[in-house]
Amino acid sequence: MSSDPPFTPEEETRLVVRSKRGDRAAFGVLVEAYKERAFLAALALVQNHDDARDMSQDAFVKAFRALDRFESDRPFFPWYYRILRNTCLSYLKHHGRGRMVSLDQLVEEKHVQFPDNRGANDPRQQLQNEEMTAHLREALGKLKPKFREIIAMKHFEEMTYEEIADALDLPPGTVMSRLFHARKALAKLMEKHRK
Repeated sequence: MSSDPPFTPEEETRLVVRSKRGDRAAFGVLVEAYKERAFLAALALVQNHDDARDMSQDAFVKAFRALDRFESDRPFFPWYYRILRNTCLSYLKHHGRGRMVSLDQLVEEKHVQFPDNRGANDPRQQLQNEEMTAHLREALGKLKPKFREIIAMKHFEEMTYEEIADALDLPPGTVMSRLFHARKALAKLMEKHRK
């Protein structure tokens, strides 16, 4: 996934203003631009493909209905992410994690959609990459939920520190600290695999 925003801030503001006026086509452009990112964000939380797709769609509907409370000059995705996060957490609270799978689906989803072909012709390198991916999947699954979430936001969704702070309603310093501790915990888990 590219870290480049799909729109300039001005273009996004125009789409939001039109959407606030009831222009469903303008909102559809926002949905189309952010649906993949929304799906991956939901997948990190609910850890099931079908539920992630449902939650991201539900959150877009809620966002459309709540547009009158959105400040048009602010970035759309962090605001939407708060709605998505609350939707996912509410779902998990009421339905539990019955169909949950590990965070490896998020890693797999990212890898399948955006494969890294370096060393693809070298069987030894390919085996090493597969082993490393398996270790990473297992380690991510063992992290505390708040650490999994922030790693997913930064490294899978490629959100900036400011976007994460806005989405989680945390000071930027707290985001940096939490990400530091999450990476440290992940590195410790990965180190166990190397021994």
